[in-house]
Amino acid sequence: MVQRINFIEKGPLALTYRNMILFAAGVCIFCFLIYSVLMLRNRFYKSQLGQLKRQVQELSVQKEKTLLAMQIAQTRQAVPTASLATIFVNMPKWSLILSELAQKLPDQMWLEQIRSSNIGDLVEKKKVEISGRSVSHAAVAQFVKQIEDSENFSNTLLQNTQKDNSGYKFVISTEADFPKAEW
Repeated sequence: MVQRINFIEKGPLALTYRNMILFAAGVCIFCFLIYSVLMLRNRFYKSQLGQLKRQVQELSVQKEKTLLAMQIAQTRQAVPTASLATIFVNMPKWSLILSELAQKLPDQMWLEQIRSSNIGDLVEKKKVEISGRSVSHAAVAQFVKQIEDSENFSNTLLQNTQKDNSGYKFVISTEADFPKAEW
């Protein structure tokens, strides 16, 4: 049996034309507010991107000036500046290693400290010690396993794990293979 709806009927929750228009207006205002917030966020990120691009350009110019100054100094004094030039030319790419660590880091973990030291005279290979905290011991084991499976890390070892009130504190040592920076 078909029931009829009276849109003219008065009442607090009755389905009337007025209530439908108010509901549609509320949805439109809500959508407009969300759109405005997203547009403001987009403008903020564009301004941040512009600032970062300017910083990259400034650093590139500064790098070129430094390399040019090193080349001029190297022509004047060959021996002392040669070792300084090799530091800049053979500098490891930390960004690749750090981004790989960030990708492999489980959600229940956070890093507190990353220390590195040279292994002999090799610039491409460094001993890295990672310390941090985790909510669960399983997350630490998962992180160690993912580091072991990586191409850029070798000889990974979980050195220490301690349980405290906030979870687990850990120390992992590994050897990282750094690709050389191309200047």
